[in-house]
Amino acid sequence: MMIGIIRSELLKMRHTFSLKLVFLAPVITVLIGYVLSPHDFQYSAYNWWYTMLLPIIVAMWSANTVIQEKNTAMQNIVCLPVKSQKLWMGKIAALSVLLLFSNMLLWCIASLVGGITAASLPLMDSFIGCLLLVLTYLWQLPAIAWLAHKSGYLFAVLASSAATIILSAVSATKPWFMLNPFGIPARVVTPFFNMHPNGIPLENGSHLLDTGIVLPAIGISLSLAAALIWGCSKWIGSGGPSHA
Repeated sequence: MMIGIIRSELLKMRHTFSLKLVFLAPVITVLIGYVLSPHDFQYSAYNWWYTMLLPIIVAMWSANTVIQEKNTAMQNIVCLPVKSQKLWMGKIAALSVLLLFSNMLLWCIASLVGGITAASLPLMDSFIGCLLLVLTYLWQLPAIAWLAHKSGYLFAVLASSAATIILSAVSATKPWFMLNPFGIPARVVTPFFNMHPNGIPLENGSHLLDTGIVLPAIGISLSLAAALIWGCSKWIGSGGPSHA
């Protein structure tokens, strides 16, 4: 049942610009990195990805999946013989698939181009970095989807993108970064991408190379994701969308 719901959600997006971004965004990111820094394009590409492009496309995916239903007064959901909570879980799962696929596609393209030219990062380090971005961005999927339903597509995309980009830059390198979930993704990938969030390569001995913070940070992000998914599913089940 859940696999069918996920497939259905992905099919709904097949003609949308949001789905095209799954393929376009990684390609554009690598091109930007190569144009700006041809000798160290992987550093540049990954930096552009998690500090600027990924926050925007995650916001667009999450907001779009809810607005599609809201534009039809939720009739696509109400008429189905499936519990609304399960449909909500399916939407988040479908968004998670997009998040995973886009990050893995970026890794594949960057690694392939790096192998042809001069790879800057070890394959496993860059793979772990991309996977960490998936795990630490999961909580934003239900949060942005809920915000889009309450306030509309444009506000949700602009507010969530700006919050991630700005708050990440403010707190990612601070000792208290775990208090700000927006800053966690940029912080946990620094030991693996070997680059400061501001785009400067890390020096040997930098405290940002410490991998000891990774597991606690992932724990916080996943706990927040679970709480938001559960909370929003309860809201959906209580008739939230239809009475909003």
